[in-house]
Amino acid sequence: MDNFMIPNMASVSDFQRKYTDLLDKIKSSSRPLLILKKNKLEAVLLNPSSYENLIEKVRKYEELLALRTVDSYLEEKKSGRLKKAKDVDELFG
Repeated sequence: MDNFMIPNMASVSDFQRKYTDLLDKIKSSSRPLLILKKNKLEAVLLNPSSYENLIEKVRKYEELLALRTVDSYLEEKKSGRLKKAKDVDELFG
């Protein structure tokens, strides 16, 4: 299992008291640190590398969705199934 999926957890008060140790743990690990307040998620901290990897995955996913949308449009256009809308209400109505 990917270590990123097994987060470390700390309460807000633990994070305040052990800030340096927890920050060192985040820097040396690919695991996120979940900060809890009254057992509810308050924040998530990641090391820079994990954050950059996550952002890159999101970018690639968004790019894939855009390419699929373009492919779908071209397929609809080629098949003649596209219709021109006269106004916005017709488009979404």
